Amino acid sequence: MDKRKKPSKNDKKRAQIQVIQQKEDHEEQNRAPLVMVRHNRECASNRVYDLNIENITIIQGGQVLLDNAELQLTHGRKYGLIGRNGVGKSSLLYALARGDYPIPEHLQVLLVEQEMVGNHKSPLQQVLETDIEREQLLKEYEELVANNEDDDNTRLIEVQKRLQDIDSHTAESRASAILGGLGFSHEMIINPSDKLSGGWRMRVSLARALFVQPDILLLDEPTNHLDLDAVIWLEEFIANSEMTILLVSHSRAFLNSVCTDIIHYFDSQLKYYKGDYDQFEKTREEHLTLQKKKYEFNQAERREAQDFIDKFRANAKLASLVQSRIKALDKMEVVEEVKEEKKTNFRFPQTEKLVSPLFRIEDVKFGYSPNKIIYENLNFAVDSDSKIAIIGDNGAGKSTFLKLLTGKLEPISGNQYKNPKVFYSFFTQHFIDQLDVNLSPVEQLQQKFPGNKSEHYRAFLSRFGIFSEKQIRPIKNLSGGQKSRVALAIACYTEPHLLILDEPTNHLDLDAIDALIEALQNYNGGYIIVSHDEHLVAKACNEIWYVKNKSLVKFKGDFKEYRKALIKKQL
Repeated sequence: MDKRKKPSKNDKKRAQIQVIQQKEDHEEQNRAPLVMVRHNRECASNRVYDLNIENITIIQGGQVLLDNAELQLTHGRKYGLIGRNGVGKSSLLYALARGDYPIPEHLQVLLVEQEMVGNHKSPLQQVLETDIEREQLLKEYEELVANNEDDDNTRLIEVQKRLQDIDSHTAESRASAILGGLGFSHEMIINPSDKLSGGWRMRVSLARALFVQPDILLLDEPTNHLDLDAVIWLEEFIANSEMTILLVSHSRAFLNSVCTDIIHYFDSQLKYYKGDYDQFEKTREEHLTLQKKKYEFNQAERREAQDFIDKFRANAKLASLVQSRIKALDKMEVVEEVKEEKKTNFRFPQTEKLVSPLFRIEDVKFGYSPNKIIYENLNFAVDSDSKIAIIGDNGAGKSTFLKLLTGKLEPISGNQYKNPKVFYSFFTQHFIDQLDVNLSPVEQLQQKFPGNKSEHYRAFLSRFGIFSEKQIRPIKNLSGGQKSRVALAIACYTEPHLLILDEPTNHLDLDAIDALIEALQNYNGGYIIVSHDEHLVAKACNEIWYVKNKSLVKFKGDFKEYRKALIKKQL
């Protein structure tokens, strides 16, 4: 039974919750935006902007995701909501956004859900239109100026004064600064948004939310589709903002940069920790260690008492002492056994060493047309033990480079070399999309690599965290993270000499990313990783190459130094 307190119609009406809708149609776009800037918050300085919701229960498909939990958000703090894939993190954000729970009428809550639908309006217009009052005042101002035939300028003066009060003259520069920070060029800012990809339209949605600056901002994987310089800009913007923020992210680096608190979503409850993600891990480990000791001590005490009772229960001379022990045992505190999340493990099959290089390209020039040259004077080699990260802006040509390296694309000029004995595996989002979703993981492996019994394939899948019934469940019924693991297992089945991983952390939770890092560190083959995940690159790679001036440049230093150079605009 759903125990949550259902809000009344008045509660829902009063709660000022705005949602950036997924795939709004054009008719909706032409009406007033669903998100809006609110001015004069300073007039309500006596109001409390903390949020405290008790008795939150969320049930989906008969499964209890949250059971009588409490959400506590203190004004101005930045909360990272963490937990394994599928526990219900996004469900909680959506429940808050839908108004499933009453929120004080003066609090504006905003969820950035999905990308805007492109239309004839520019990203700049789509951001500015969230300031409905400004839009209406500007329209009225134009009408008053056009129709001002008498000497009574009272209303015109009032409108001018109000526009000045809300800093209307700075709105365009503020909106442009946000869009620029998220990576938009000047041309992209002013051109129609229907020319943008889904990833860029997602950035428009995020820009609208940041321009609005609601009291409480809900973010679900905000760094998806962002390249590193945009992530760095977003970190600084959030850190300097007065907004309360509740965000879901699988980026350890982002959580460490922006979070003042961590909310751990585990066992249908919400547990609160002060500090960033690294501090959470340390504190939780200390708590678990202490709890284990308490449990073991309690169990030893109870066993000792029970052993005495069992041994001397029939001894009449010790009857009073036995009764005393029974009473003491009944009153003794029962310490609960520690509940821990099962650790995720990946294990890549080891491979034989080949003579280096495995691949090499020399003085390569490439373009999809003579007028669109992507690479010139490109030189690169990968050895049997290379641990390389490729970094660059979205659309910079990283995927094109991988196809050039492996011979999937022919250069206009230059040389390509491939070791004739090399086996390599390519893992991409496209590879995941090509899985036959009607087959189970076992059936998928049997189809691609026939000749073994199902037990063999099941044992191999277990190396990638796919266990028991998930091995025989149709892939369409698996989570995004589980599908990624199946695709990774297929990619590694042939014991490749080289792994090429294009954004491998998509759909993986924090624990799975740690497991992937450990598996890569223990892998004896070479690998190339295209990723924006700072933790993965820093821990798993010892070479960093970045796209610049139609070529790839090797960075002399580690990822920490690369990040500093990027911030200082030294690249």
